[in-house]
Amino acid sequence: MNRKILYGYQIQDGRLVIQPQEAAVVKQIFSIYLKGTYQWKIADILNADGVPYSQERPQWTMHRVGFILKNPRYRGADDYPVIVSGDIFQIAQEIIQKRKKMVPRTDRPALQYREKLRCGECGSPLKRRHSGQKRNDTLYLQCEGCGIRTEIKDSDFLAEVERQTAAYTPSEQSAVVYEPSAEAVRLTNAINRGLERPDQPEEIVKLILQGVSARYDCFSQEANLIDIHGERAIQYITISADNAVTVTFKG
Repeated sequence: MNRKILYGYQIQDGRLVIQPQEAAVVKQIFSIYLKGTYQWKIADILNADGVPYSQERPQWTMHRVGFILKNPRYRGADDYPVIVSGDIFQIAQEIIQKRKKMVPRTDRPALQYREKLRCGECGSPLKRRHSGQKRNDTLYLQCEGCGIRTEIKDSDFLAEVERQTAAYTPSEQSAVVYEPSAEAVRLTNAINRGLERPDQPEEIVKLILQGVSARYDCFSQEANLIDIHGERAIQYITISADNAVTVTFKG
């Protein structure tokens, strides 16, 4: 199954036609969704039933389910053969929009790194998955490649990112000189004290972010290497099945 071709279709005799088995899954996704099932749960159902997304990446994720639900080609756009009716597609869009309005916006610091997360087992991107537990202080993740799942508390994740960022030294070619300021030292000590008594994780997270900002204000040259949260310096972050966090830096 070549995922360069939209799920549910195939090329036959040079023409784009419906792939019957996949089209049945598309219809199932819309049917389940219209009954009130969330995207992450639909992905769980398909994975439990052994339905592959593709040979290369068999695992379903909420993002793949969502892509199908939002794609107008399934109702015949761009001259694609129709798999779901326009009415069913429209109802699905109304549900999607309604649920968007119900989800509160969040400024969780851990989420700023979501585009940099990689699986520690296979290196594929890690995507957020929804969980029935709905804890707002925990990252629930699933690998797009091997499908492995992991979950890690925001405070644990950020503390490890901060620790490795603090130990990071740019390459000699960048000619960056680091001289810690009194504020950077004060915040580092405050973070260490907080991590010894993690009874107020929100305060620890604030200190971590302040510490990263203060530390990188101390670099004397090529300050554009790093932004306020160290994002430009970080290439990617891997998280393994046992929650081992490894930060890989640029340069």
